[in-house]
Amino acid sequence: MRRREMSTSPISSGWRAGAIKPPSNDNLRGHILALEARFPVVRQHRKALAELGSQMVHAQKCSVSGLQNCSLSLVRFSGAIEAAFGLTREVMFFYSPYADLQIRELEAAKSAIRQLKRDVTPDIVFVWSPDPRARQKLDDWSQGGFLAIPLSSIDETDPVSLVSLLRDYIYARDLFYESTPVRGDRFFGRRQLMQALRDDVKNQRVAGLFGLRKAGKTSVLSQLTDDVSSENRVVILRDLESLPSPPTDPIPSLIKDLRVDIIEALKNRNLPYGAVSQLNEGSDISDFRRSMQSVLRALEKRGVSIVLLLDEIEYLTPSDRIDISEGDMTSVSQFLGALRSLVQENSNFTFMLSGLTSAIVENGRLFGRPNPLFSWAKTHFLAPFDRDEADELATSIGGRMGIQIESAALESFFEATGGHAFLYRSLASAVVQQLPVDVFQRRISRPDVLRTIDDWKRTVAGNINEMMNYVRRYYPIEALMLEILIETPNEFGEIANDNPLELQHLLSLGLVEKEGQEYQAATVLSLL
Repeated sequence: MRRREMSTSPISSGWRAGAIKPPSNDNLRGHILALEARFPVVRQHRKALAELGSQMVHAQKCSVSGLQNCSLSLVRFSGAIEAAFGLTREVMFFYSPYADLQIRELEAAKSAIRQLKRDVTPDIVFVWSPDPRARQKLDDWSQGGFLAIPLSSIDETDPVSLVSLLRDYIYARDLFYESTPVRGDRFFGRRQLMQALRDDVKNQRVAGLFGLRKAGKTSVLSQLTDDVSSENRVVILRDLESLPSPPTDPIPSLIKDLRVDIIEALKNRNLPYGAVSQLNEGSDISDFRRSMQSVLRALEKRGVSIVLLLDEIEYLTPSDRIDISEGDMTSVSQFLGALRSLVQENSNFTFMLSGLTSAIVENGRLFGRPNPLFSWAKTHFLAPFDRDEADELATSIGGRMGIQIESAALESFFEATGGHAFLYRSLASAVVQQLPVDVFQRRISRPDVLRTIDDWKRTVAGNINEMMNYVRRYYPIEALMLEILIETPNEFGEIANDNPLELQHLLSLGLVEKEGQEYQAATVLSLL
């Protein structure tokens, strides 16, 4: 009944606002007619689009090997539809002739989006197939923020059913919720930090990136990988979370992992890796350094460099189990020393560390030896988003879900989370889940946020406690200072003056804020 109501003339006319002109280029019209000849259903789709002020603006056969029988077109929706659903670019319609739709066809569509030299919506594709199970399959394959919408669901007699289809799928998405690192068009803010990290890589400066749990460190490294990778620069990102815990020495496992990573990365580029392939189970740090030296010299002749990014570095510095200044794990400092020597001896190698604790670059001693990174590696801290960055994240992601966010609601999001990346996304996700989906205009207001906050606080309580447990573990003095700030704030100033490095950690991590000459606990601490 609802669709019949929406198909009335006034509503259809409303969706035509900002209509796209029909194609006038003879070459384009020829490609579209050829597409219709291959897939007669295209004529019905074009008719529905035209009645909604939308047009096909490109058509071609699929170029992926083995799938040349598939075809694709690009659609530009009317201004009204784009505004309602947060679309700012052309959208792909993908046509498959196969009665048994396969996931490789969806992968071909994704590949075509990346390869086309046009500004195409990167995370949405409409798919038509004669497969009666196409909708079920596409719903199952839509993941990781990528949305595959089945064109077979369009009612041929009701053009507005296409708008309803957009609504049903786009409004069902929750792009705020992220459980894995983000990159590309899902990565927001951090402009100054990203520029500084890119400069570090370019100038061969070793750096460390540190921040609270769920602050977005791995996302930053993932985006940095994309930013600095090039034909002449190989970037290897290695997560250290899988390393064994003390008293087991983690370095042999790390060397083994790096051997595999380096071989794979260089082999994919047809670059020499022979010396590294000779490492075996009995290889030690000296063997690793010599093999890397050999590979780097061979790569230098080709103008190629290697950047090594080591994430979750706290698995090399487990302060809750061993004294990282004088504990008995000298292999860690030896390994870092080997990396430092490779940087100093080769103009085509550098590395970066990331994790919770900055002690690995700030302590003068590391596991009973002089710390090779002390006063040598550059330190960066990942602070919460500032207000502008937070607003950009909310409005951009909300727009892609067809949601408008009022300025007062943006202020409420920031006030409740302090701009902490995980908390901000989590609260926005909780609010989105409360919005109706059976409407064509969605908006978040301040009352929407305020109604959600109490329930949301309970859902993130465990995350906040875990976050603070890590602060107590890796920043014990800072944790005591936070307790003083919360319980007896008048005494904090004197403690802060006596512990300037620890105070700077609290400020850089976004746990303490300074207003004038006064310090106060950050918003995240109020959620404990």
